[in-house]
Amino acid sequence: MEIINLANRKEVEVNINGRECVMSLALKNINHFQNNNKIGFPQALEKAEQGDLEIILKLIYSTVSDAKTKKVLGAKFFKDFDELQIIGALSPVLTELLNKDMPEAKNETEKK
Repeated sequence: MEIINLANRKEVEVNINGRECVMSLALKNINHFQNNNKIGFPQALEKAEQGDLEIILKLIYSTVSDAKTKKVLGAKFFKDFDELQIIGALSPVLTELLNKDMPEAKNETEKK
């Protein structure tokens, strides 16, 4: 018999200007990002790691969902907010999600 342990979904609850939201890297969020931005998720992560602020914003837009409906809010929700404040407030949460969800290299060979 195979023993399989699955991880729980990684979500961070956030309240954005009074709206209850969750940030997560669920499949629907990744699909939303890739479909709306015409770039693969791995390539976007590389660009974000290099400090590409536009990609970081787009990743944030795609990871935020309404807490009740679970619908991705996207760029439309954030259109009236200051972009630098969005990055300042939500990029630490995005980093937390990425660090929780992404596998880490076990040795120097895997890091390359």
